[in-house]
Amino acid sequence: MGMVFPVSTHNYELRYWLAAGGIHPGYYAPLKGDVSGKIDADALLSVTPPPQMPSTMEAGTIYGYCVGEPWNQQAVFKGIGVPVITDYEIWKNNPEKVFGVSQSWADENPNTHIAVVKALIRAAEWLDANNNGNRPEAVKILSQSNYVGADYDVIANSMTGTFEYEKGDKRDVPDFNTFFRHHATYPYYSDAIWYLSQMRRWGQIAEPKSDEWFMDMAKKVYRPDIYAIAAKELISEGKLDATDFPDFATETGFKPAQTEFIDNITFDGTKPNAYLEQFPIGLKGQDVVK
Repeated sequence: MGMVFPVSTHNYELRYWLAAGGIHPGYYAPLKGDVSGKIDADALLSVTPPPQMPSTMEAGTIYGYCVGEPWNQQAVFKGIGVPVITDYEIWKNNPEKVFGVSQSWADENPNTHIAVVKALIRAAEWLDANNNGNRPEAVKILSQSNYVGADYDVIANSMTGTFEYEKGDKRDVPDFNTFFRHHATYPYYSDAIWYLSQMRRWGQIAEPKSDEWFMDMAKKVYRPDIYAIAAKELISEGKLDATDFPDFATETGFKPAQTEFIDNITFDGTKPNAYLEQFPIGLKGQDVVK
């Protein structure tokens, strides 16, 4: 099966889904020089660029793939495949895309950094406003050849609050793409820790780590302090309302324990090692790949 990169959300979501069904997606063993991710695998996962996913499956090189839109809907339009599950069904309201900059760039360009974050927050709010009413205009932009380049109808199939599971089976999924609702733009430490936990589960993080290590790493990368500065400026400028954001005075950066996963396993971001112990497939505790 295809996924877009070894450290992509798609790799971890595909692995999570396979393991939830009892199919081992394979381990990484960087200490042994094996970064194929195929040790003990029942299913072999390979990297495929997103726009090439449909044609690669049509050629028979892969049997399926996990990728962002519009390349799932492209398979439906071409009549070569059907989506069997969405990441919304694997983990409800899961985090997906990220905006990141280097520490050196952030240090050298603090005002620009804040300005870009403000612009992204405003764009996210615009995309969700009026019950997704601005999405058709966004689809027109995305369908241009200098952006995504896929046909308008293919992109609109998911961007406008629907999803087509097979030709003619189009269902309302208003939260399939969520940009601002449910505090979607806020950089929760717990989201970072979930991805770190999956890196550890599949051996990309080769050695055992303490809960404190997970927390320290999340704080190095996720910056709710910068987000709060940008949000407060937007509030003071009258662009957005304080009720659009978390309560910055009480926000801890951790979501409450999350239960809405396909395998019904609860994730508490403050206890990543205890979380890993719950899985029947995957590394846990002091495990290393031998």
